[in-house]
Amino acid sequence: MPPAPPAGAAPAAPEQAQPPAVQVPPPPPPGAAAATAPPPPPPPVFAPTADAAVVTEQQPLAGWHGGFFLRDANDTFRLYPKARMHLDFYSSFGRGVSDVSAADGGNALQPRFFVRRARLEFDGEFLKRWSFKLDVDFAGQALGNANGRTETSAAPAGETPRAETARFAPVQTTSASASLADVWINYSVVPALNFMFGQFNSPFGIETQTSSNAITFMERNIAIRSFAHPEGKSIGVMAWGDVADKMLGYGVGVVAGDGQNRPGVDAPPDFIGRVFARPFAGDKKGLLAKAQIGISAQHGERDQDYVGYDYAPIRTGQGYTLWSGGYRDSLGRQIHVIPSGAQNAIGGELRLPIKMVELRAEAYYLANNTREAVEGYQLTNTERLGRVKGLGWYVQLSAWPVGDAFVTGDPGYSPRPAKVDLTKEPEKPKSGLEVAALLSGINATYDGATRKDSEHDDNTPGVEGGPGTDLDVLQIGVAANYWHTKNVRLSLNYNAYLTPGSGSDENLLRVPGNTLKRADAHALHELGARLGLSF
Repeated sequence: MPPAPPAGAAPAAPEQAQPPAVQVPPPPPPGAAAATAPPPPPPPVFAPTADAAVVTEQQPLAGWHGGFFLRDANDTFRLYPKARMHLDFYSSFGRGVSDVSAADGGNALQPRFFVRRARLEFDGEFLKRWSFKLDVDFAGQALGNANGRTETSAAPAGETPRAETARFAPVQTTSASASLADVWINYSVVPALNFMFGQFNSPFGIETQTSSNAITFMERNIAIRSFAHPEGKSIGVMAWGDVADKMLGYGVGVVAGDGQNRPGVDAPPDFIGRVFARPFAGDKKGLLAKAQIGISAQHGERDQDYVGYDYAPIRTGQGYTLWSGGYRDSLGRQIHVIPSGAQNAIGGELRLPIKMVELRAEAYYLANNTREAVEGYQLTNTERLGRVKGLGWYVQLSAWPVGDAFVTGDPGYSPRPAKVDLTKEPEKPKSGLEVAALLSGINATYDGATRKDSEHDDNTPGVEGGPGTDLDVLQIGVAANYWHTKNVRLSLNYNAYLTPGSGSDENLLRVPGNTLKRADAHALHELGARLGLSF
């Protein structure tokens, strides 16, 4: 034990515990790297939701995926540049065709090769729900003043032009032009509800809502393009959608009603719509899975104080006018037939594709009120009130005997916004031979003085002692198309237009031979070919 402290000394302070010694690591040897702290853990990785398609960084910003595309890195905006070119050959024959003079329109009946369409197209998507389309057509290559009779300065109203006063446009000049085709903006709420604003293919039947890139014949048949819905496109707004995986489709629009590139000239709008269904679509492997039925209708009014354009003519696929919607009265004045009052059309569609064969048919009844006016007074005077009414119909049978079937897809789905899914492999290109036969007809009448308060003229169709009222034509056609993918087509078409009784009071239609007063001319034959490229 420790010795006791001496007497009188203060006691010693208790001994305190010493803190443990800190172990300092020896310095690193010369040339050795200093120790570093370990890296932080990586951030958590969240898997994408299953209901959204993921565009990864490995997928390109531009390229070809069933079509050309451009997009930004965030995939907020996409652009799909497109184009179509149709190079056509036309030829006509029949009784009297070769004898029609240039002054009477014979140039349009001569064999010719020309650019039917040269169209630049821009489709796109932005902010997921918005899409757009802008198509500008630069072709047609029509001749200016083809018959040499177009005046640039006429005599005063009511006077006959004299040699010293009349001035005429240059004969057979080139006429360059550009026109808008499809121009629209679409907002998609859900696939079953979309709103489209602009100019688009009218929601009226299969043929009208099929792109010119995909129609079987080079041009739409005469019943649709010249009678049931000659406007083809409408300007306005349309609600549309595909319901239950395309078991039901619809399009309902409020439109100007005056046709492509003609903004409404009067106030009343047109109401137009189409509804179609595939009742057997639930059985996707069944023979009738794509069988389709539908109905289309249109109603509108034309204000006679503001509408002065001519009623739509009846023309062949190559553009020959069988009925112009006008005539010369007993005083030698040119009379124009003009839409006026109620315009109504209704009809249905049927499509039966079975394996490599397709049967398609449409029929529409229309009753359109009209008025007549003397040339130069279309907006100020009305001579009489009339009506065009009757039936336009067609039946088309097609088959794909060689290669793939239905290379161009299902008809009747234009317009639809372009969509490209970059997360999936593009469809394998298809190629095949398509052959088709067509019967199409117009069985209608034009009575120029059928409504009350109409003054008659001896040359007015329908009046006692005047011309008859029939507008009758039957189109018989055959076609062969070789599709080297849906992007390239080589087509050959033959069409015969039969007009029984034309050239007499029995039928208001006229074929070329009737201009020569040939009573035996009741047909016009057209042969055409097309090389088409689209992407």
